[in-house]
Amino acid sequence: MSKGNDLKVHFPRKGQGDRCRSQALKFYKLSEINTRERYENLEWAEQSARQSIMYDYTNFQNWELLLKLKLELGDESGIFSLLEDLLAVLGKDMELISQLKQISITSSCLDLFYSILRREPLNADIWWKGIENGEYNLEKFEQRCKKMDFRDRRSNVIFGRRLERVRKNGHDVLFSELMPYLLAHRPDNFELWIELGNHHESLNQLKEAWMCYEQVLHFKPNDQNKNRLSNIITSNFDKLTDFIPQKNDIMSFQQKLEKLAKGIRNNVEEVEELGFGHEIINPLEEKLIILLNNQEFQEAFFLSRGLLSEGNDWAKKYFEHSKEGLLND
Repeated sequence: MSKGNDLKVHFPRKGQGDRCRSQALKFYKLSEINTRERYENLEWAEQSARQSIMYDYTNFQNWELLLKLKLELGDESGIFSLLEDLLAVLGKDMELISQLKQISITSSCLDLFYSILRREPLNADIWWKGIENGEYNLEKFEQRCKKMDFRDRRSNVIFGRRLERVRKNGHDVLFSELMPYLLAHRPDNFELWIELGNHHESLNQLKEAWMCYEQVLHFKPNDQNKNRLSNIITSNFDKLTDFIPQKNDIMSFQQKLEKLAKGIRNNVEEVEELGFGHEIINPLEEKLIILLNNQEFQEAFFLSRGLLSEGNDWAKKYFEHSKEGLLND
């Protein structure tokens, strides 16, 4: 959507989304009562509705209300932008909507909107019910996850929550196979790291769980999962060090995700110094600068994290830069 992008997209905040939608509905009703100020109230309603989506893009009611407001305002280009954004969130090919730009879409946009959500619901529980009753196919979902670009935080969250339902319904192998694809594209998704850590912990794979909870702390420093696991190990075993990942464990873990992250990167040949201000003599440092210069924060994060794990302190500034890039992307 062209407006409202000054609000940073975070993890869904249902309470704030609901409040903004309620505010939008208030102005919408005022526009129907006070015809003299109808347009002004519709504009206020539209602004609040845009904010409701920014705060909670997983609630179809927020999208539905904004679409209806754009219809009231006769904003056909805004309708196209909204539907394109919805398709992007759902990881769909936007060619589906761009093909309709040659015709007037106002009369059919609501039908199209409901059709999109019937095929691809935003709510993970509704999606799983569709899997159970055969409306959606788990194998096709698996194929999509291996091909999709999950750098959009919103689609990463939505598909991550679908994967949570996959695990909770007994598909542990599929969960563990697909989760790294989402994390490689969006390593700042601490929800997924926690879920993956819980998965490893349930299988008594304590080193793997420890590494996941360590990743969480980079993006949610007050998370207690690592401390909780440490207390469990200390209470049940003689040596905590037997369960702390070693350098080889960490490197193998990082390299797997870095390899997946490479799959979403275009080849780049030129190197720019990105303001670090010194001569580059290390080929790995050169690679990090290329990645950061081209905003490939995912791969830079895993590469610099792995280098730090090997004791290469010079990589810390690149790690911090990649982490900041992920959080601001």
